[in-house]
Amino acid sequence: MIKKFYSKSFSQIILLYSTTFIGVVLGVVVSVLNTHSLSPADYGDVRYINNFIAFFSGILLLGYFVSGSRLLAVAKSPKECAELKGAVITILCITVFVLVILMCICGLVHQLVLHKDYAYLFYWVLPVCSPAILLNYINTTSQGDNSISMIAAARVFPSLIYLLLAYFIYRKYGASVEKMLWLQNGISVVILIILIWKNSPSFSNLKKSLKILYKENKKYGLEVYYGSLANVSVQYVAGISLGLYASNNVNVGFYTLALTVTSPLAMLPNVIGTTYFKQFASQSTISRKIIVGTIGMSLLSLLGFILLIFPIVDILYDESYQSVAVYACFLAVGSMMQGLGDVFNRFLGAHGKGKPIRNVAWISGGIAIVGYILGVYVFGLYGAIATRIISSVSYFLAIFIYYRQFVRLS
Repeated sequence: MIKKFYSKSFSQIILLYSTTFIGVVLGVVVSVLNTHSLSPADYGDVRYINNFIAFFSGILLLGYFVSGSRLLAVAKSPKECAELKGAVITILCITVFVLVILMCICGLVHQLVLHKDYAYLFYWVLPVCSPAILLNYINTTSQGDNSISMIAAARVFPSLIYLLLAYFIYRKYGASVEKMLWLQNGISVVILIILIWKNSPSFSNLKKSLKILYKENKKYGLEVYYGSLANVSVQYVAGISLGLYASNNVNVGFYTLALTVTSPLAMLPNVIGTTYFKQFASQSTISRKIIVGTIGMSLLSLLGFILLIFPIVDILYDESYQSVAVYACFLAVGSMMQGLGDVFNRFLGAHGKGKPIRNVAWISGGIAIVGYILGVYVFGLYGAIATRIISSVSYFLAIFIYYRQFVRLS
């Protein structure tokens, strides 16, 4: 029985890591297609708008998704799971509605106050502005009921289908900022909604489920949410401030592209933490084998990345994007440390330790917000890169200290 249990966990890790890796590769290929289809300034406009979407999506969640994930992890029946999903989806719909309003306000500010010529894009993207929230729902709640296959599908199919359609559309009709925003975000919205619906939510006993969710969120989810504001959501500020302080969004494109190519380094430890989330809830510590193995593989991945990134960028991107390889070498350290910290974050989250997670996020997020506002203002793109590294290292060190405290007291 134990052998079967761990065999299932190992197969889920292989599934999620392989599909996550494929998804990251597809993401890089998407960036290749997009950068070859648009100028650096136009590509920066696309990323600038999507940074606002991601930033607002993180702000609006209020902790309900992570609360739902924990409730799903300890749910006693499939019926209870389905009803909890229905409650979280109700929160999801309300969140999307509020996001649309915020994007309208943002468009007005850029138009009337900042006088940016791309202000109309905030209105243009309104019908397809929800992919970040939908993906967050899947990534968060699916780890609670161990729906690893759903997470895997969400990380592959949107990019794959976009690539197949966009290549032929751009080749025949040409590309534009407007077309790219609608096509890429729209495909993601459709696919993610299908996946969410196929995961069998139930809206019976909705009032009761919402009350349970609210109670859990009050004691756990809100603490994690306060932390995510200072950690996850703040990370998008760099992609916003780089555009606000400059006459165009070229550096926004460079910075976000460098983050894209370094994202695989955070994926391996993140996958392990996500896969073992449900098991962590009944364990008093993370096994030494998992910790050592995760750190070892992450360091090897970092070394391989540094050796390969320059020829990869040289092959995949044109001359105007060659500096991305240099930026990526430094950002790779931050991505690896962020991923390693996520393993301990998942463990503490599975035990309902929202306050330590919140405190850690405040530490790293405080560093990030100062750096992304003042550092970017003074040093530009280099300030954003340095801030990302320092905040990620701080995140790892702080979450590990809280993990050690929990182990000693348990």
